Order: sequence, then C-alpha cells, then structure tokens
Amino acid sequence: MKLSHISKYRFIISTSILFCIFLFFRFYQLEQRAIFGWDQVNNAWAALRILTERNYPLIGFESKGNSGMYIGPLYYYIISIFYWCTHLDPIASPIITLFTSIISFFVLLTVSKKLFQEKVATIALIIYTFSEFIIGSQRIQGPINFIPPLSLVILYFLYQVLLGKWVFLIYLSMAVGLSFHIHFTSIFYLFIIALALPIIPYTKKMWKHVVWSTVIFISFFIPQIIYYVSTRNSGSLSNYSTYFQNYFHGLHLRRCIQISYDAFIQFESVFKPFRFLRPTVFFYLPAFMLIYSYTNTFKKSWKLLYLFALWFIVPWLILATYSGEITDYYFYNSQYIVILILAYLTTWLINRKHFLITLTVSLFWLAYIYSNVQAFFKPNDGNLQNNRSNVRQMIKEGKMIDFAEGDPQSYLFYIYTHK
Repeated sequence: MKLSHISKYRFIISTSILFCIFLFFRFYQLEQRAIFGWDQVNNAWAALRILTERNYPLIGFESKGNSGMYIGPLYYYIISIFYWCTHLDPIASPIITLFTSIISFFVLLTVSKKLFQEKVATIALIIYTFSEFIIGSQRIQGPINFIPPLSLVILYFLYQVLLGKWVFLIYLSMAVGLSFHIHFTSIFYLFIIALALPIIPYTKKMWKHVVWSTVIFISFFIPQIIYYVSTRNSGSLSNYSTYFQNYFHGLHLRRCIQISYDAFIQFESVFKPFRFLRPTVFFYLPAFMLIYSYTNTFKKSWKLLYLFALWFIVPWLILATYSGEITDYYFYNSQYIVILILAYLTTWLINRKHFLITLTVSLFWLAYIYSNVQAFFKPNDGNLQNNRSNVRQMIKEGKMIDFAEGDPQSYLFYIYTHK
C-alpha cells in the first residue's frame, strides 16, 4: 500500500487497530473475570422467567433499594435474548457486557467524529480503549453500562435540535424514553431539555415533530402504566412522592460545595492511574470551553458549550438536593463527555506544533497507556468459575441448594438440575 493511501485512510486504519485492541481488553479471560453477583443473578432470573415461564414483566428493577420505584422492563427483554442463545447459562452475562461495550465504542466513534474531527475521535478512542477503569466497569453486567453511550447520543440529538434540525426531536424522544428503562438518573435529561427550551429556534415546522416526539416518549412508559392500572397499585405510585419527601432537603450552598468534586469525578475515574491529577478535575471543563470558543466562532460554539456545561451542572445541582447515598455511577452521564474534553484539549495542544508541548503530551498519554495496561494484567478473577465448580461438586455429592435471592449458586443449581 502506498504512503498516500495510508495517509488517505489513516483514520479507518487507526480506528480498526484500536477496535481490535479494544476487543482484546473486553474479551480477554471473558469467563474467568466474569462477575456474577446480586444484580446479575436477579437479571438472570428475570430472563429465565421470560424464556421458560412466559412471564413478561411490565416493570424493571427498583430504581433504588426498597424505594418502591421501578424503571422500565426493556433491559430484561434485551438480556433474555442472550440467555436464550446460551440456554440460560450465566456466560450470557459477560457476553452482554461485550455487546454493550461494542455499541459504546461505535457511539463514541460516530458522535466524536461528527461533533469535532477525526483526530479528536481517534484520541477519544485511545482513552476509551485503554482506560482500565472503563474496561473494569464495562465488564460488570448491568443496565448502567448503557448510561454513558446513551447520554452522549442524547446530547448529540439535543444539539441537533438546537441547530433547528427538527427530525432529531423524534430521535431525542426515543433516546430519552429508552433511558428510563436504564436508570432513574434519566430524570437529569428532562431538566437539561427544559433548560435548553429557551434557546431552541422555534418555527412552525417544528410543532408536528413536537407532537410525534411527545407521543413516542410517552409510549416508553406504557408497560409501567399498564402495571399500575392492572394491579390498581396506587400505593406504588405514592412511593414516588413519599421517596421525594423523605430525601429532598432543598438546595443549599454547603451541600453543593460538599458534592462539587463528585460532579467532576469522571475526570478522576478516567485518570485512575494518575492519582496526583485528582485536584485538577475542576480545570478541564472551563479550559475546554475557553479554548473551543476561542478556536470557533461564537455562533458555532456557544450552544454546544452550553450543553456540555449542563451535563455537569444539572446532575450536580439535582443530587445536591438529595440526602440519600450518592455513588459515582450517578454521574456516568458525563463519562464520555469527559473523554471528548480530554481528547479535544490534547488535539489542541498537539496542533500548537511546538516540539516540547507535543513531546510532553505524547509521553503523558504513553505513560497513561502503559499504566492502564499494567493495571489490566494484574490478577483479577471473577466469581463465576468458582461458583460453577462449587455447584457442580455439590450436585455430584447429591446436595441441595435452596433458592436465595441474588445467590449465584442458587441460580446455577437450578439451571443444572432442570435441563
């Protein structure tokens, strides 16, 4: 192949190489590293009931333990396809994580290329491919794995709406509706969209799309509506207001300051091997906004920057009013935004074409890759293989394992003895 051809197709070549490396990190020791814990076991039981008992759920799992609030059931139906392919064997769980991460790879590739340029997309994929934190989190099966890619899709669709491309209202309603089958933090998107309403360029042509998008969005709640109506479970509906009253304590400056670091915690997560960068998490978003606005016209940049800011500020302020426990995945919606910011800043520094700057940046990311690869290859066995061998041994010895919610051995015993 001529050098001119390599130069012409360098983006395709580089992304193909990165995809192969990506597959290795997600596929390597697939079963040996598989985690089959409480959530994965309950998901497996749900898939089993769909496939063997024809028990089709109208609600998903609880949004928060003992809250009485439920997300949509679509995730159960998605994973049941994989359990059907594996004949209910829990190897389906790590296969699902592989499937989810592949979707995420192409979402990040597509959106980063459309919003910025090929060089930014390439660097974003490098960060995504080698981040040991992201690899580790993606190899634990759960609906929260869909939060980062779906969040990036929602941002892109909303940005297109702000540019006056009304057909994206339909796509936006589908993505947001789908997110309510993934995690309760989808409520963030409703507030973000509400704050984006004042800057939408309203025209007569948009209203047809508004009507259709509203219908589509509501349709994603039909299973839950049927559940509450058919069971006449008004008590469950009241759980929402009760939970809100118990855990909403208003917006206070002290609380905002307390969780300010959490709002930007995804920067630390991506930079996991470099703990010394922890104090810098507040720096990257404003730096990106300044540089992007400087290198682009105000007309082109301000709407995208506004959305990027909302993706951090809205979860921050909403969770500041919440008095319950807060975990890092409540901020997963900004994970891929963080990657894009870091990729853009890296590209901007390299484009300065200053030898020392380019060398420093290159050495930094090479050290990043080395540290993450080193962390990845540390012993990291899951629990699926051990549970599988223990259950087989107990069956061989004629012992019984009673049903226990969330117990992997209970599920394995059932599928081994009911085939």
